[in-house]
Amino acid sequence: MKIRQPLPPLNSLKAFEATARLKSMALAAKELHVTPSAVSQQIKQLEHHLGQRVITQSRSGIVLTAYGRAALPKLSQAFDLLAGSFHHPRDPLLVRISVLPSFARFWLNPRLPAFFRQHPTIRLDIDSSPKLIDFTFDDLDLAIRYGKGNYQTALCDSLMKEAHQAVCTPRQFPAWAPLVESGDFARLPLIGDRGMLGGDDQDVTWREWFHAKAPESTLPDYRITYTDSGLSIDAALAHQGMLLGRLVLLDPLLKEQKLVALDPLTLRSELGYFLLGPSLAGLSEGAQKFRQWLLQEAAAYQTQHHTQSPGFSDR
Repeated sequence: MKIRQPLPPLNSLKAFEATARLKSMALAAKELHVTPSAVSQQIKQLEHHLGQRVITQSRSGIVLTAYGRAALPKLSQAFDLLAGSFHHPRDPLLVRISVLPSFARFWLNPRLPAFFRQHPTIRLDIDSSPKLIDFTFDDLDLAIRYGKGNYQTALCDSLMKEAHQAVCTPRQFPAWAPLVESGDFARLPLIGDRGMLGGDDQDVTWREWFHAKAPESTLPDYRITYTDSGLSIDAALAHQGMLLGRLVLLDPLLKEQKLVALDPLTLRSELGYFLLGPSLAGLSEGAQKFRQWLLQEAAAYQTQHHTQSPGFSDR
């Protein structure tokens, strides 16, 4: 049985290889998701283990010693072999995307026929999940999320900002519109979206809407609340109450007049939709084409809805 020689610490080898390959501790730190000082400490640990200097620094930057230059090619090859041991070639035309269920249902799905007409060879695998994304471990190319945009991902494209308006079905409008107009809010049956009621990325709430309408008004009780915006829209479509809905999601329903605005007042949100990814350079052919198409669709939507009506208000 072959006995292997003791290896230097793996993290110190990774720090040296990345620094030597990129010729920069700062770039190595970014690749390894650590600080430059941590990279420096790891290299010092390697040198202590080897009893040899592998890197020196000069005004011109990183300089490899003869020992470091001799080790680098084999070390890089070894890391490539390690990476290849667990790498399974992916279909460049299959795009795996995580999308919020409500966004997929009301905004993305109605537009996908246009995407497939432009790109008939690309296939999409859509994971309709709101879970947090870690592209290091999740088998995904892209993700679409709703928030302020403070995501710790290499790729973060802003798609659209959101705005909110009070809506109901045309059947309920004759009964509820006069109550809104007269300020008789206590008799209004409200649908609540619990995802809008709190958290670090708090969205526009009914309390803000009623305060904008009548600062001295009292917030009516919620008839029903949901944690999913799609279900709250379903409740409004089922005549269960009036909804302070997200206009990006409500766009097709308002155009088809399945829902109508109860009042012109519209509140702009600080939140919006973002396209996330591990890095632009690392995207497959299919993912790059989907990203380009999505950015174009989002820009078209923004242009179409850019004109502000008198009812628009910032929070």
